Amino acid sequence: MYKVFCVLIVVSFLGIGSCKKKSTEPDSCATAWTTQVSSQTNAVASAAQAYGADPTPANCNALKTAYQNYLNALQPYTDCAAYTTQEKNDLQAAITQAQQEVNTLCQ
Repeated sequence: MYKVFCVLIVVSFLGIGSCKKKSTEPDSCATAWTTQVSSQTNAVASAAQAYGADPTPANCNALKTAYQNYLNALQPYTDCAAYTTQEKNDLQAAITQAQQEVNTLCQ
């Protein structure tokens, strides 16, 4: 779980700091990132707190679901036009690693 949380933090900083699109249209990469993924990040943090306070199977499954939703929300940003190829590859690698960790939660 520690590894997943670390990947969550790294991916969050990677995306927030580097996906700056020049467009000001509402659906630009930067705007979509801050509105959609931040809510998923908050959901993961809340689920992690609940699980840390009470490590029941139900709370573990809630944490796993929150992480999966977060990863699903991140996936579209691997095609962000403002990213360099290397940034896209780094983001995809981080998502893949986090997915492997999420798959082993609650077993």
